[in-house]
Amino acid sequence: MEFADNESMVFDDIMNMLQKYPDFCKYTLKDEVILSLSGLEIRPERRKVYSKAKEISLTKKEFDIFYLLAVNKGRVVTYEQIYQNVWNGYSTGRESAVIIYHIRNIRKKLDGIPFLSICCVRELGYCMEVETEESQSII
Repeated sequence: MEFADNESMVFDDIMNMLQKYPDFCKYTLKDEVILSLSGLEIRPERRKVYSKAKEISLTKKEFDIFYLLAVNKGRVVTYEQIYQNVWNGYSTGRESAVIIYHIRNIRKKLDGIPFLSICCVRELGYCMEVETEESQSII
């Protein structure tokens, strides 16, 4: 690769700077896991959810519940499983009201997202359902 004289000087300056600070080279970006679900982009490491490049603001507990349902989409996640994973404790059977409250808030925030729903399985828990566009057009 050839550089013009002024470009060569800039390149040399950058190389000298890198040699002067050897730890500078050790910083690398690691790969980030991004889950895609019905038009949503879920970034677990950042604890962020995006819809069409716009962030959906979720609290810590809301994100934890949403993420748990998303990675288990199509499967029922019981109240006890939600409580154990989000609150790191064992359910005594009375925590369902708190979970219901958070689910209601999540549903409100995801209201405009097509093909995605959080379904209640009575007295058991919740299930995240993702429908394809084809199944919507058949109905």
